[in-house]
Amino acid sequence: MSLIILLLISPVKAENLRVISLYPGHSDNIFALGGEKILIALSENDDSDLLPNLPRISMRAGAEKILSLSPDIVVTRTFARRINPNLYNILELAGVKIITLDPPSWENFPEYLRILASELNLNSDSAINKLNHIRDEISRQAQNIKTKPRVFIEATSKEIHTCAPDSWAANLVKLAGGINIAESVRPLRSGSSIAPFGLERVIKSLENLDIYIIQTGAMNNTSLKDFYSRHWAGALNRVKVREVPEKYLSRPSLLGLEKGGEMLIKIFTEGE
Repeated sequence: MSLIILLLISPVKAENLRVISLYPGHSDNIFALGGEKILIALSENDDSDLLPNLPRISMRAGAEKILSLSPDIVVTRTFARRINPNLYNILELAGVKIITLDPPSWENFPEYLRILASELNLNSDSAINKLNHIRDEISRQAQNIKTKPRVFIEATSKEIHTCAPDSWAANLVKLAGGINIAESVRPLRSGSSIAPFGLERVIKSLENLDIYIIQTGAMNNTSLKDFYSRHWAGALNRVKVREVPEKYLSRPSLLGLEKGGEMLIKIFTEGE
């Protein structure tokens, strides 16, 4: 996905910033970069265990609710601006700085971190160092895997869509030492993180499949228990089936990268 940033001319104090994050990925990264003290509110979709004492705000909230918190900066994404454009027009008129960053691709993640850190007066070099450290640690652990497992990722249970080859999830599986059996699929549309696969292809791929990963979350509201209630689940009796939360498998964040990498390494090394 492309990176978009909109900056206002009005200055923002370098210290004691008051920041509202309206996208969970931004919240995760601000927290991971040591910016928890500047956050004064989060998106209603943020994880409940992340700074639980902070108020949660809907993407459709009115300007009055946000302005009552006296923010200096609101960090958001294009989708949120598109569904509630009047909100941002009013915030801009009130002198609130708006930073609009779309969820980055795997390749653009370093650039995204630099922008986010720089605009919030956090240490951008430290951000990149942390990213490199996490990726290096996942790669190091992956080198200890005896046999690289052949993996399929269920992105959505409806019609069995998988993750596109250049998606965050596909790159994380590769980094953790897995082989994505669906690496040749095409995304639903340009820039989409999911791709059609289908049950028939899953069944035909069983001889070359070691692990079936169910991505669970808003995009795929299912569970391991739900999986085993499917009429065709028995066909995978020789395949290791595991679930990984979407926030750890597909959310572009330092917190998700670290936790997701740990979970995949554990799954890939079970029984070795």
